[in-house]
Amino acid sequence: MSVLAFVAGLVAGTGLLAALYGPLDLWYTIRTAWPTVLRRILLWSAITVVLLVLLSGTPRATFIAGITAHLVIHATSWLLILVGFPSRLGPTRTVQ
Repeated sequence: MSVLAFVAGLVAGTGLLAALYGPLDLWYTIRTAWPTVLRRILLWSAITVVLLVLLSGTPRATFIAGITAHLVIHATSWLLILVGFPSRLGPTRTVQ
């Protein structure tokens, strides 16, 4: 049960973070896409809250650990990209 709760936390964390990135991803067409963006944010927030309410004890703690693990993995991967590939970010400059 704990492994299932952890994986559910990873999935919920991924879905919630992807939904929260929706406004940034669709900003060019936000005038027409805002219902979809709002629906995804509300859906993944509701899924996360329902799972938190339904789970209790160790499975709840494991679910929260899965969400936290996803956020840590996401932040760490961004930091590794920033440190490992600094020349790939921002405008390209040529030396003359």
